[in-house]
Amino acid sequence: MTVPKYHELIRPLLDLVADGRPRNLREASQELAERLDLTDEDLAETLPSGYPRYLNRVGWAKSDLNKTGLIESCGRGLFRISENGRNELPGLPRQLDRKYFEARGMGTWKVVMPPDATDSATEARPDETLTPEEQIDETLAEIQESLEQEVLTQLRSINPASFEHFVVRLLAAMGYGVGEVTGRSGDGGIDGVIYEDRLKLDRIYLQAKRWADAPVGGPDINGFLGALAKHGANRGVFVTTSRFTHDARRAVELPHLRLVLIDGEELARLAVEHNVGVSVKHRIELKRLDTDFFDDL
Repeated sequence: MTVPKYHELIRPLLDLVADGRPRNLREASQELAERLDLTDEDLAETLPSGYPRYLNRVGWAKSDLNKTGLIESCGRGLFRISENGRNELPGLPRQLDRKYFEARGMGTWKVVMPPDATDSATEARPDETLTPEEQIDETLAEIQESLEQEVLTQLRSINPASFEHFVVRLLAAMGYGVGEVTGRSGDGGIDGVIYEDRLKLDRIYLQAKRWADAPVGGPDINGFLGALAKHGANRGVFVTTSRFTHDARRAVELPHLRLVLIDGEELARLAVEHNVGVSVKHRIELKRLDTDFFDDL
């Protein structure tokens, strides 16, 4: 058989992980290929970039399931069916796609599809009012959005100590100097520090909250401000995988403070932008005719 379209892999992938056992993407792909009786020739197909077509499609199927909440991250690179997935599974049709999910409020997507996703007439088509370049931009924007959501899901699954190390590495990648995780008792809410110079005179103090749902409120910010005051500091970064309440944002509006709040969405965007926790799959060059070159001939 030929490699199934990506939306044709969504239900089989969900059925595979219905046993609740954690798997990484490559392991799940191998098991799924066996279930679908895919041949070596099927698995050898590649995209123009050289990446395996089958793995690309399974990856997009997993991404859609993750967005609907039917699966969840459960460790470094691991995922499994979620409690919501177990509850929904008996009533789901044999064929799942974005049209079905959106109709039931289970995630939203842009109208364009992932590259090489499907030719099915039941799926959304690229907007014909857009130029080819605009369609590329829309597709890249969707890939970016999907990746950011996967990064955020992964960050919410790691332990608090690992999250603190992640935040320090991200700020270093952003050019804010060498940092370290403190993690010592008696630090009063200080989880890490960034040194902006070699003599460690200029410091930025960090607090990192790996929370999934609970928002960071005003009392949490006030506690961090108290910790900064004990260190005689007025500069800090408060990072969370959740969000900040209105009171929390108002608490930092003091003229003598330089306190930055980074919520989960912004954190994931910065991680992707600075290649922390992600890697470059391949690069695409878009070329156009150089009319100046021909005018000078």
